[in-house]
Amino acid sequence: MNRDAVLVEVGLNESVSRATHPRVPQSPSECAADARRCADAGAALAHWHAIGPDGVARLGDGALYAEALDLIAGRVLAYPSYPTDVPDTVDDRLAHCLALREDHGMELGPIDVATVNLVLWDESAATVGPAESLGAFDVIRNSMPFVVAALRRYGDVGLVPTLAAFDLGSTRAIGVLATAGLVAEPLLVKIFLWGAPLIGPEPSVEALDLHLRQLPPDIDVEWILVPYNIADRALVEALARSALERGGGIRLGIGDNPVAFADLDNARVVDLMASWARDAGRPVASVDDVRARFGMSPS
Repeated sequence: MNRDAVLVEVGLNESVSRATHPRVPQSPSECAADARRCADAGAALAHWHAIGPDGVARLGDGALYAEALDLIAGRVLAYPSYPTDVPDTVDDRLAHCLALREDHGMELGPIDVATVNLVLWDESAATVGPAESLGAFDVIRNSMPFVVAALRRYGDVGLVPTLAAFDLGSTRAIGVLATAGLVAEPLLVKIFLWGAPLIGPEPSVEALDLHLRQLPPDIDVEWILVPYNIADRALVEALARSALERGGGIRLGIGDNPVAFADLDNARVVDLMASWARDAGRPVASVDDVRARFGMSPS
């Protein structure tokens, strides 16, 4: 892979409802068709959440993920989410990922290197929530024993981990995991800058630079910026272009930013990312490029 090539990822749906964005894909066939259109537009990676027929997220539903993954048929490197409202053990959270690897050849596996409070800020009302306990959803918990165990299991079965950094501490933790030899290089790191909920620093170019300073200079890493749930399209674009200028990749989608891209579908968002990469004078990485870079192979 050309080391200057841009990793373009699309966030297909997340928890976005049809009421929020009418073009968001939900069923396995919709997610697969959308992912294939995004591949045609230049995406090499795609992330999605399993949604049941009732419109409710089923983040650990291996059958829903498997149906979509088989229909995607390797056109894009697609990987799922996992539930955080169950105990943070590999068996409770990642059994579907391991099964998707073994039975359907999935090549990437998700792991969030962060435990963070859920803080909801309503600027118009100047209120902070949640006002009452949401039970297991009050805190997004990913303990270090869980993270290390997940990395070992992924390594055993040949899954390349996508390491999500939600705040500065988790980016720093990813660096020390690599230094300690607990995750193989090259690393694939997603740096989140959050509009909502309030996680990590306020989204800005300075915040991105601070994240990047947490990664040791001697580790081999490909990083992708994820401007998450930011309503201002101009800010999303500015952050994405800044990532491209700094050698990073970018992830956007109507799942990640439904308000900023209220008038677009996911393939059109990928078109935008590819055009910004061209403006930066950088080629867009293909699926085969990414496979070669990370030494991936179907199971």
